[in-house]
Amino acid sequence: MRWLILIHRYLGIAIGILMTAWCVSGIVMMYVGYPELARTDRLLALRPLELRDCCTSLDDPLPDAAQFLSFQLEMLAGRPVLRVRSADGAAGLIDLRTGRRIESVPVPQAQAVAEDFAVSSGARAAVRLQQTLDYDQWTLEGIARGEPPLYRFAVNDTSGTEAYVSVHTGRLVQRTTARQRFWNWLGAIPHWLYFVNLRRNGPLWSQVVVWTSLAGSFLALTGLYLGIQRFVRRPRGRWSPYRGLLLWHHLPGFIAGVFALTWVASGLISMNPWGFLDSTAEPPQPTLLSGLQVKQALAALARAPLPHGCVSVDSAALNGHVYLIAATADGLRTRLDSQGSPSPLSAAQVRQRVREIAAANLTPELLTHEDAYYFSHHGDIVALPVYRAVASDAEQTRYYIDAVSGAIAGIVDGNSRWYRWLHEGLHRMDFTPLLRTRPLWDVIMWVLMSAVTTICCTGAILGIRRLR
Repeated sequence: MRWLILIHRYLGIAIGILMTAWCVSGIVMMYVGYPELARTDRLLALRPLELRDCCTSLDDPLPDAAQFLSFQLEMLAGRPVLRVRSADGAAGLIDLRTGRRIESVPVPQAQAVAEDFAVSSGARAAVRLQQTLDYDQWTLEGIARGEPPLYRFAVNDTSGTEAYVSVHTGRLVQRTTARQRFWNWLGAIPHWLYFVNLRRNGPLWSQVVVWTSLAGSFLALTGLYLGIQRFVRRPRGRWSPYRGLLLWHHLPGFIAGVFALTWVASGLISMNPWGFLDSTAEPPQPTLLSGLQVKQALAALARAPLPHGCVSVDSAALNGHVYLIAATADGLRTRLDSQGSPSPLSAAQVRQRVREIAAANLTPELLTHEDAYYFSHHGDIVALPVYRAVASDAEQTRYYIDAVSGAIAGIVDGNSRWYRWLHEGLHRMDFTPLLRTRPLWDVIMWVLMSAVTTICCTGAILGIRRLR
């Protein structure tokens, strides 16, 4: 018992402040998450797609035999452009009026993209280039391969907005506000150890998070055991053998120590250390499109009337055929065939898609509501409706198919279900739709987080006192 006390004490000295920071930053993240450019915000900043006088002389940038994973049509500074992603994942940008490949988007065109975003956000302010960079604190995730380097523009508005535009593709890829940047230094950055120089070294960052989380889990486990043992052996008529700060560490630890343990352990599970919860479901190989197919689709779109208010068109190959998803500024999506005519996803196509993915004859059902494994959590919104098919294999694998494009929205096997409950359930108290309802969720989290923060904070103070 003495050795256990000493281990708990000195491990608390080592990481007590970090545990306290995790608690406080977790409270901040309930309200301000890591900056992320929502798809709807990006669409709002796009100009209506105009394909007149385009899509000719594309043989040079789009050879017939070349293969591509996907393509996208949008306007860039008043000109229609085609973004392609080749079979090896490399990104390319083509001016559809000249038929020439754009290797680097000029600053004035990128600035026009940032200005359109500022206007769509309600800001009537000047936009100026701050710098060109490969990455910074706010572009550590969510930026696709081939997008960097990035232009960072400052919007002279009251929110202190900054917009990031890709040098290679001309896409708006990130935006932040002064409020987000301030609160993230108290939220996501200490919570995830997202310090830019550490995070850019992915293997090192992963190991640091895993081992500090393991240490935190052991600290919480030993503290819980010692707290129960001391409560059982407390003096008659008292709740605890301790007084003063030790009392404030013992009683909350005895009452809420299990939540301290589950939170730090579920944070460890979020890293999926050593791959113990790796999904065993293999997604199908993507359908490659030839340069000829891309050019034929472009020619058809140039002739056909686009849906009203269309600002973006993405490829959505399905079952060996080329389909297109046209999106308006408000996020409404319409599926078109390769000739540009409306072609809603049919039940037969969904069944064929499921057979391709699951290698089995399954009966998909159309979900108009969330279920236990496909759901929104406050700012993280999933698209509905969606098709769901449940396999009869040993893991009862679930397949979710987007009801507009036929793309895979998710595959949930046995390990994925364990991850859902052990991380998302325990870490966010996200077990049922009722628990996600606000303000009930806020009240529950505040009560539990306050107790756990008290445990960690008093432990950190005791550790500092011990060092002194």
